[in-house]
Amino acid sequence: MSAPLPKPPPPAKPPARSATPASAPAEAPAGKVKGTLLLSRMKYLRARGDDDCERVLRRMSAADQQVLRGMLLPSSWYAADLVVRLEMTIVALLSRGDRKELFLDMGRFTADTNLGSNGVQRPYLKDGDPHYLLHNVPRMYAAQHAGGVRTYEKTEPKAAVVRTTDGEHPNPEDCLTAVGWLKRAIELSGGKIVTVDETRCRAKGAPCCEYVCRWV
Repeated sequence: MSAPLPKPPPPAKPPARSATPASAPAEAPAGKVKGTLLLSRMKYLRARGDDDCERVLRRMSAADQQVLRGMLLPSSWYAADLVVRLEMTIVALLSRGDRKELFLDMGRFTADTNLGSNGVQRPYLKDGDPHYLLHNVPRMYAAQHAGGVRTYEKTEPKAAVVRTTDGEHPNPEDCLTAVGWLKRAIELSGGKIVTVDETRCRAKGAPCCEYVCRWV
């Protein structure tokens, strides 16, 4: 009597598939920024008056005008270069010789717009606690920019350093919008006699753009 044949091995189980959390954000496209940033620049331009707004828009390319004159959505991604072109055109036509002040003013306006009572970033503001806002700056930056990293370091009870690395190559003048934004954001958090100095800049060969923030 022949020996019974061995039973075949059970079929191998398919490899487990790793679960992706439902809340995980979609991969951001390279070289893009969120519409909140572009909307704040357009609000700034419109606040200058209809004549100045039309002067700037007419100087932009037809493709850029199509985007800027259309419906801008806060949650959509737009080319970072478009924001830069818009900023540079605004400054070229409306600065009246004081380019630095206009870049700073755009940054201040953006802080007032996005951190104001109806602003999309209002939850990051806590009255009397600038460090609360600055601690959230990396998260706010990541939500608006597809590339680059912004960090925060508390150096004193009323001082901090914010640094930006990687991402799009900066224009040294455009860094002034970050200076204006940080200064106004700290003021909105209750800081007084605020100073923000850019002590290092990637556009000048440094490994990061570094902003030293102080207040009383």
